[in-house]
Amino acid sequence: MKSLKRSVLTSLFTTALDFGTLTALVELFHVNYVIATFFGTVVGSLSNFFINRHWAFEARAGAAHWQIARFLPVQAGSSGLQTLGVWLFTEHTELRYFTSKLVVAVIVYLVWNYPMNRFFVFPHRKQSVDVAKSSSLSI
Repeated sequence: MKSLKRSVLTSLFTTALDFGTLTALVELFHVNYVIATFFGTVVGSLSNFFINRHWAFEARAGAAHWQIARFLPVQAGSSGLQTLGVWLFTEHTELRYFTSKLVVAVIVYLVWNYPMNRFFVFPHRKQSVDVAKSSSLSI
């Protein structure tokens, strides 16, 4: 439960970075909202990885290179789902890109990002470490 609360806080912060990037690219630089959505997800996810690793999932002891190797396909999936979702919602409903992004970001977080980060990118191995320690102490 602690990791979920921390992950939600991390996600709120990094989603603000994602939305800020999206909005700046569209409104200030006139980049197409679909392309801007993709770049926003990349900015948000990179910061999300580092904060999750160090704080939300307390996975600093894990090998960073393996975490990054697991993170990259998860990020690709997230970026793809969000970019496609924003395009579908914006093109096939009366929602503006920003509202579409909000709806899609929540859905993707709940069904993809949190579960994949928690159980695949930063799996909690404390139990197996505790078992290994106790068995080595009893020898």
